[in-house]
Amino acid sequence: MVLAFSLSQFFRSAQALLAESLRIEISTSPEELGLISGSFHFAFALMQIPVGVMLDRYGPRLTNGVMMIITVAGVLIFANAHSVAGLMIGQAVIGLGCSAAFMAALVLASRWVAPEKFAATSGLIVAFSLLGVLASATPLAALIELRGWREVYYGLAVLSALSVVLTFTMVRDAPPNHSFHSRKGETVTEALRGMVSVWKNRQVWFLVGVAFFSYPAILTVRGLWGGPYLHDVFHLGAVDVGNVLLVMTIGMIIGPPAYGQLSRLMGGAAHPLIVFAVLIAAVLCLLQALLGTTALWLAAVLMVAHGLLGSCATLNYAASRAAVPEHLIGRALTTVNLATFGGLFVLQGIAGVIIGRFEPGATEGYRVMFAFLGICLAIAGTAFWMGTRKRAN
Repeated sequence: MVLAFSLSQFFRSAQALLAESLRIEISTSPEELGLISGSFHFAFALMQIPVGVMLDRYGPRLTNGVMMIITVAGVLIFANAHSVAGLMIGQAVIGLGCSAAFMAALVLASRWVAPEKFAATSGLIVAFSLLGVLASATPLAALIELRGWREVYYGLAVLSALSVVLTFTMVRDAPPNHSFHSRKGETVTEALRGMVSVWKNRQVWFLVGVAFFSYPAILTVRGLWGGPYLHDVFHLGAVDVGNVLLVMTIGMIIGPPAYGQLSRLMGGAAHPLIVFAVLIAAVLCLLQALLGTTALWLAAVLMVAHGLLGSCATLNYAASRAAVPEHLIGRALTTVNLATFGGLFVLQGIAGVIIGRFEPGATEGYRVMFAFLGICLAIAGTAFWMGTRKRAN
């Protein structure tokens, strides 16, 4: 499952390093790059509700195994595309196929580990999966220079096929005496009733609001626009861009398990840490807008700090897992995930429009983009803080 999730992390992050190759080979504009990357997140988000029902009804093994077969097809479509439309279709099919990987791993964690350890466990799952994001930095840049991006994607199709084989041969949905094994199949009406029950949960809506902006802001930078930003503002080559993004990714690897352990030490409390992570990320983005174009070292430090301190996604999932009964966990997790990847599609697209309004490579476009992300995070963090304070009172 971690291999499948790592591949998903790679595919959603690789556009930052592919951007320059696609600019040269297919003459893509900033708006088109946003659409190509956003196609993954749109299809991914679109599948979250069906995936939630499938996870609760059929289990992680069958759900993720079948979906990763679709991923293989999407990778091959992308590798053979020669137009923006073809690249968008390939990304969309990859996003559809990867849509169950993370949620399947979290559902497994909810069944195999104690509830008080869920946040820490999910943090470790995210940390290991970010090896895929690491691979999409310097290693991807080096492989693109050595073999070209199309050959890299053929290799990724093989790895995706391997994850299918491993899922079907090694994954077990639940411990031997777990209630999952005695479940009764839901009718369509019962499945919809369960979905409505999740959507009516006030706690879930608070988490949906913050999830729409928190992790999407990080991946808008790390997954797409961080690469062009470093290239256009500081004139870095592909490998140097990859090195900076690699260090940012290390921060993203350390952050989730650290927050998970802090949550465990605080007796499972997630809300104060979520508020801190979102508001500090807002400050860092605003500083990037004001000062991040003055010196490379400062830009890199701010990006690394954002990846480290703003990575609160696992806390969102831990809080949503605790907000609903056992039989609705899959639907609650995927509802929050829907908000996360819907936010990615929207934020990356808007960022592309913002940058496209300025001259190609203009510093001002990136400054406005970071200011936009900072303002969105500040609003989201403040709204979540006020809402959870009101609930506590």
